[in-house]
Amino acid sequence: MSSEKEQTGERIESIQRMVSSVPGWLEPNEGETLYRLARYQAPVPTIVELGSWKGKSTCWLSCAVQDRGAGKVHAVDLWNWKPPGKPLDHPDEVLDEFKGNLRKLGLLANVEAIRMKTVDAARKWRRRMPIGLLFIDASHRYASVREDFEYWSPMVANGGYIAFHDVNTWPGPTKLVSELPKWYVKVETKGLWVCRKVMEEP
Repeated sequence: MSSEKEQTGERIESIQRMVSSVPGWLEPNEGETLYRLARYQAPVPTIVELGSWKGKSTCWLSCAVQDRGAGKVHAVDLWNWKPPGKPLDHPDEVLDEFKGNLRKLGLLANVEAIRMKTVDAARKWRRRMPIGLLFIDASHRYASVREDFEYWSPMVANGGYIAFHDVNTWPGPTKLVSELPKWYVKVETKGLWVCRKVMEEP
């Protein structure tokens, strides 16, 4: 009979194979970090992802809440970006592909797609629903990353986590994480830059 650690390792390998066909820039070790945070460590199973594109990271998070047996992934994006030189065929093209990727893998039921700017979505967020894990991966401009952090971080539960993508490779998130207030403590993980909220904000 395999141990829980072995079962988790097998599940992670299974997810890696499953999401390998989904376009995106998330590395397998980064996906594993998101999975472990969302499944085992987030104090509440409410997950918010800022920046989803075609759903690679969303798939990892959706698997986590599915395996946890509770929670929801709230994916916030405009779904209007394609690589330069490849215009959209129709306004819903990227959103349709996002939903299609999740549906094909049986993961769409765990996800709420919120199609609006990240700051606008924060204004509409119900504060009575604290966030266990916030994944910031939308615009990487410094001003945008700072806005996302400042608008969303107050809704993160005490003991909850914030994960940032592309720290040390993009200047925006790299600068932002160097300025975090003292009630966020860095957590050592694979790939992603992650911090934990260790006390309520003053």
